[in-house]
Amino acid sequence: MKSILMPASAAILLASCIFPLQANSLKLDMDPGLWEHSFTIQSESGELERAMEEAKRQLENLPAAQRQMMESMLEQQGIRFGGTSSSIQVCLTQQDIEQGMLPQQEGCEQSLTPKGNNRFEFTFHCQTNPPSRGQGEMVLESRRAYRSNAEFTTEVNGRAERMTMQQQGKWLQADCG
Repeated sequence: MKSILMPASAAILLASCIFPLQANSLKLDMDPGLWEHSFTIQSESGELERAMEEAKRQLENLPAAQRQMMESMLEQQGIRFGGTSSSIQVCLTQQDIEQGMLPQQEGCEQSLTPKGNNRFEFTFHCQTNPPSRGQGEMVLESRRAYRSNAEFTTEVNGRAERMTMQQQGKWLQADCG
């Protein structure tokens, strides 16, 4: 199962990277607290979607106790996935916002450029496994919601793969608990 879950978990980690991450002097007008980032990924070849469906099937076919343990482990990390639609929860503190520092995946570099009216363009490059690079646009719809679209290239089963991602973020609560 590990080889099937690798593309699925890599996609979830990549989604946390695509959320505009390190703004430094840029102040985003967002509420601090627990945020949920939901995303849908589409790959050019469909290989990622097949791998994620297979991981979902394998999870469903596990004995009940083992399945519950796996789902619990993922949920403790704030991760839920099904097919190509997934979500991850992230804590964003007031200090993070004031410093222009948003949650960041280790090994990634990002830049965020304001384009007016709560609209931003971003680029990113990750030296992670798998490596990835891309660009996109984010719109802050309110202090508690955003949407973004991105195009990126990453590695799937040793080959470069072009993908698109649609992402939505929503504020859940003030307490990250």
